[in-house]
Amino acid sequence: MKRLLTFVLSAALACGLAVPAGAAGEGAGTDDRLTQVTLRVKETLGIGSEYEEFYGELWENELAPTWSLNWSREEDTLVVEATEEGKVLRYSLQENGESSSGEGFQPSFPATSQEAARQAAQAFLERVLDQPLETVELQASGSGRLDAASYRFSGTICLNGLPSPLSCSVTVRASDGKVTRFYRDSIEGNYIGGVPASKPAAAAGAAGALLKGTLSLRLEYVLDGEGKQAVLRYLPNDTDEFYVDAQSGKLVNLTELYGEAAEKGYANLSSGAGDAAAPEEAADSGLTDAELSGIAKLEGVLSKEELDKALKGVPALGLSRYTLGSASYSLNQETGEVTVRMVYSRRDDDGTWRRTVLADAKSGALLEVYSSAPYAEGRKAAVSAAEGQKKAEAFLGAQWGDEFEVSALYESAPWTEGSWDAAHTFVYAQEENGYFFPANCLSVSIDVTDGSISGLSRSWTEDVTFEGAEGIVDEAAALNAWFEHYNVALAYRAIPVKLDPGAPEARPLVDMGLSYFYGLTLSYALESDRYAAGVDAKSGDVVYSAETEAAGISYSDMEGHWAQTQAEALAAYGVGWTGGTLQPDKALTQMDLVALLVSTRGYLYDPERDSADDLYSRAYSMGILTRAGRDDGRAVTRGEAVRLLLDSAGYGAVARLQGIFTCAFADRASIPDELMGYAALAQGFGIVDGDGGGRFAAGRTATRAEAAVMLYNFMSR
Repeated sequence: MKRLLTFVLSAALACGLAVPAGAAGEGAGTDDRLTQVTLRVKETLGIGSEYEEFYGELWENELAPTWSLNWSREEDTLVVEATEEGKVLRYSLQENGESSSGEGFQPSFPATSQEAARQAAQAFLERVLDQPLETVELQASGSGRLDAASYRFSGTICLNGLPSPLSCSVTVRASDGKVTRFYRDSIEGNYIGGVPASKPAAAAGAAGALLKGTLSLRLEYVLDGEGKQAVLRYLPNDTDEFYVDAQSGKLVNLTELYGEAAEKGYANLSSGAGDAAAPEEAADSGLTDAELSGIAKLEGVLSKEELDKALKGVPALGLSRYTLGSASYSLNQETGEVTVRMVYSRRDDDGTWRRTVLADAKSGALLEVYSSAPYAEGRKAAVSAAEGQKKAEAFLGAQWGDEFEVSALYESAPWTEGSWDAAHTFVYAQEENGYFFPANCLSVSIDVTDGSISGLSRSWTEDVTFEGAEGIVDEAAALNAWFEHYNVALAYRAIPVKLDPGAPEARPLVDMGLSYFYGLTLSYALESDRYAAGVDAKSGDVVYSAETEAAGISYSDMEGHWAQTQAEALAAYGVGWTGGTLQPDKALTQMDLVALLVSTRGYLYDPERDSADDLYSRAYSMGILTRAGRDDGRAVTRGEAVRLLLDSAGYGAVARLQGIFTCAFADRASIPDELMGYAALAQGFGIVDGDGGGRFAAGRTATRAEAAVMLYNFMSR
């Protein structure tokens, strides 16, 4: 469905509501108002006498005043925005805390887990929300990171248990689990008329039937995946957005309502065309072989004068009335093709007209045209739509005859008086078995003032094969399937409400010149949790886009494994390996260990996408190992894994001291002298508990699971 263009109305409201503090509520009583709102906020938030300074500011508007309350002591500040009734809208706490250095490799788990932070955020909401009217189920914004100083949660504010346009966010400091930021949308000052009753009079089934009637499909060919096979699919037509009023049961065209509100409530139209960039000029210099080779790629390229003459020799382009301003040449490094972008302009009483032509720089072959025209009130068309279509078809037949021969008119947009543009536009799409394949299309625009070509483009994939048209499900079945993938959702929605000049709360808005303002309505509308690309014409099944892989790390092969808890705890913070499996019992390589350690800084190495050089470069910068120590595929022993971990954390100098360490591992007598310090520190820090027999097992090749557990233990030290 169409996305509603609401910014015009929103701009009107944002620009119109605010008035200077003091314009309302002046004189005696303002200090009393501040006293009351301060007491209410302190009670809500549990603010005591810890702050040394305080002041309040008032922001009056036509619907509801807002207070800014400011507490401070030394370098700590607390700012709260609240309504006159003390409802907290914003909360910002800044405290002078110590910051830790990010030098070296010293990863550790945050003092507050993400789940504990969520509980703190939820507890804060329970204090500031208007319960039981308002409830929120918070969602984490992004996965937790080890280097993140805070967690952020957000959610939709439900009114009477139903979704609404209101949202909120809460930020919790990771070091101590304290809420430092809160923001919420408010009803006061943003919506007129309050919150409607939550019990609908209209039934969901009846609403669904009305909403289904607003849907329609068209049958077309689309490319299947990344191949060149075209399949038939029912696609949704672009329509207005509708809802059903939950009390009256009436179907409402929301797109038309917004259009009326924007037209009568506020209008702010602007236009303009930017100047074309001047072509770059190369400076002469001494040339290397590489430079000479690059220059050779432009051999045979025509000058802008030659190209200008060739393009003006095409009467249909109408360039005889235009002056060439610039010519920009571009080289496709892969194909060696050189294109040129020629920018033309002309001026008349209406303003500046621009026409840009993209052509092959060696042959002058036309590739693309687009234009901009100044707006002129009262402009008349010298070329009718029918005449424009004839010109368009004649030009396409001459320009791209083979493609045009297998195409038919797909869309047309005739110019209408009062339009901001100055062209009739026609789109021709390839037609196969009586159905369009719009991925292959030719588009042309005809200037209504002189009949010239003002727009031209070609999108065409060669050698596409088309499935047959037999066995197609009928449109009614496809429409049923398409409708069924939606939910007929009951919710509070924001809509433009026509203001009643006689209503006291509307009077200030009417005096500002507004005809509409936002209000909440209880309504039914079609919503879906998944994006669908249409209905397969042969099976009648809804086609869903590929699911986007969730951010972070997850493993499908750790269920029941002894290292599952530790591996999943790391993965929750984005620490681990990509690919969907951990392969826990696989021998650990140096690259495996480096990728694991580097992931603590937020870099997830994907061998199918990233280079090993980049991975190791990050490891060098973190001090994990030196360039001389790189050996990507070498198997790493348990002793070497501990040594690399402790060396990178800065404990190597101590661990290498000999004759001062001992440990309690069962195999301590066989631990090499150079590893005894590492074994002792590993045991002291709890990095290694020992294998099944209580042994350090320094010489045994480590597994990926053991490396993950070592890192988990080190971070939990």
